[in-house]
Amino acid sequence: MNIGKLALAGSLVLGIGLGGAYWLSDESQPTVKNTETQPKQVEISQVSELKQLSNKIADEIEQLHPLPKQGEVSTKERMLVSFNRMQASVGKFNSSGFVKAEIQALLNDPAVIELAKNTLVDLEGAMAEFGDDQALARVYSIKILDELAKQGETSPLYETTAQLAEKLNEQANQDVAFSKRQDLDLEELVFASLNSFEESQILENPQIVMDELGYSDAQHEKIRKIYGNLFGSVFVRHASIDESIARVQELFNKQGTNNG
Repeated sequence: MNIGKLALAGSLVLGIGLGGAYWLSDESQPTVKNTETQPKQVEISQVSELKQLSNKIADEIEQLHPLPKQGEVSTKERMLVSFNRMQASVGKFNSSGFVKAEIQALLNDPAVIELAKNTLVDLEGAMAEFGDDQALARVYSIKILDELAKQGETSPLYETTAQLAEKLNEQANQDVAFSKRQDLDLEELVFASLNSFEESQILENPQIVMDELGYSDAQHEKIRKIYGNLFGSVFVRHASIDESIARVQELFNKQGTNNG
């Protein structure tokens, strides 16, 4: 056979062999799955399912307690419907998000803020306005003022705290029992108010914060104790229990305990 033809044939065979080797090499590699997108896809799916659940709960509440538009009913009636809607969401998925959205919708009506303040300070007025639902109205009135403070408008919360403290102080001085546990309302208001301050302000200048929230050394021990306990809960995060107790006693027990 012609040597040139043999060489050419050999080259072709070699080329095919090499080519085959390359193809074999490519095909023999294990298939690599793109796993980077899988967690994202699962996460997106889970978020979608949770959103559907949240929407379903909101739709169910809307069917039970449809919220009138602003102006369709009185402010009090609209607040009460919203309070019942918020209460219906308790214990369900995304309740906090639902409540926040409801409160934000109420805050679009300026009259809501005044009614919330009055509901907390004037118990008789709250009972006249909301009847058997006055307790529910007080709970969510605090949440309204708290949310408003979180948005930077703290005056309504501070004013209500100071006014309720003054009213309860008068009752305590007259040895009148607190009605409908309004002392718990004051606790919640002081707690919400303290949360609106930087902790450094409370720790470094407690007297300024106390004045802002209506505290006075002349108040009855029952009132001073409410303030003292809640300020103490902030102090103890940064000091020992003994040091915190000593500071509370120094700040809130100046009058002594003879009116307790």
